[in-house]
Amino acid sequence: MVLAAVVYSGFAQGIVIDHTCADLDEIPPVWITAVQNTIQSHYAHTSHGGQLTYGVEFIEDANSFYDCEVGYLTLPTVSGAYCVFDGQENGDYVGPEDYWQTPDGLNLTRDVLNNNPSIDTSMWCWCGQCSYYSAAQVQEYLDAMTLLEGEYPDVTFIYFTGNAQEEDSGGYNRYQRNNQIRDYCAANNKVLFDFADLDCWWYNTSAQQWEQHTYNYGGTDVPSEHPQYYGDEYAHTTAESCTVKGSAWWWMMSVLAGWSSTGITQDESSPQGELSVFIENPVTVPFEISVTTPVSCELSMNIYDISGRQTADVASGSYGAGVHSFSVDGLNTGVYFIGVDDGLGFTCHKAVVVN
Repeated sequence: MVLAAVVYSGFAQGIVIDHTCADLDEIPPVWITAVQNTIQSHYAHTSHGGQLTYGVEFIEDANSFYDCEVGYLTLPTVSGAYCVFDGQENGDYVGPEDYWQTPDGLNLTRDVLNNNPSIDTSMWCWCGQCSYYSAAQVQEYLDAMTLLEGEYPDVTFIYFTGNAQEEDSGGYNRYQRNNQIRDYCAANNKVLFDFADLDCWWYNTSAQQWEQHTYNYGGTDVPSEHPQYYGDEYAHTTAESCTVKGSAWWWMMSVLAGWSSTGITQDESSPQGELSVFIENPVTVPFEISVTTPVSCELSMNIYDISGRQTADVASGSYGAGVHSFSVDGLNTGVYFIGVDDGLGFTCHKAVVVN
């Protein structure tokens, strides 16, 4: 069980999803398929959080390839779709007190996760609380999320910043509280959906560049919602803003599924002169794992499922310096971890199977 907790719930440098992660066309289609085949999510929110669900709906309406099934108070079971449990079991309007701020709210979150053990990620979106919450109150949010992470090590909890609509003093407070969340996520390698950043930047197609909107408060330039997104068409904003956030949601899930977002398909590899492992993710069975050993070694390689259970013994024995190829078969669709031990150290690598 330790293996899955270390690899799936922790990220070496954290993940930040902001306006630079909103170009849907940059995501290789194979990783969209990987999300649909390997990830199920829980999403709790109030009205502002509906911008994400509207966004994925608009994207799917434009192209059915991006099939996302959002279930009202339930987890859909639609094959070939990214399935999302929307809300808690007692309602779909989920304030802080209904997800993390109170014992009852924490229990509502636990109920969803306990009753739907296939859920891989859980996230909650702010309304306007960051405009008036104190640093201590936001710390309570961070502490509660950390508590849930400890209780559910196989679930990735996704942090959010608050929306950037408020200006004046409330907007300045929101800016400080959002930076508090960003700093915590950066220091602790968390996954952050930077809702506020996505609010503040608009892509100007004429100029072919992003534009940020700010206002000045007490000598500080405070980012705030871009005027292009002013409106109340859907969930307090425009359809365009919703689509941007829906695209960023797909980006985030693709990264969690294993996409490097750099165009490089291989898995982690070690520096030159050290053992390296190559897996061309995502894969269909049978697939090959390539291991380069710089010197002769006693090599052991095993495959574990998402719960940390060993499912296959791929290699065990003496191998000379060079490149070695190992064939893997018999795995169902899902996320697996490849543990490699060369006698000098242990490394772990992800394989995303999309049969």
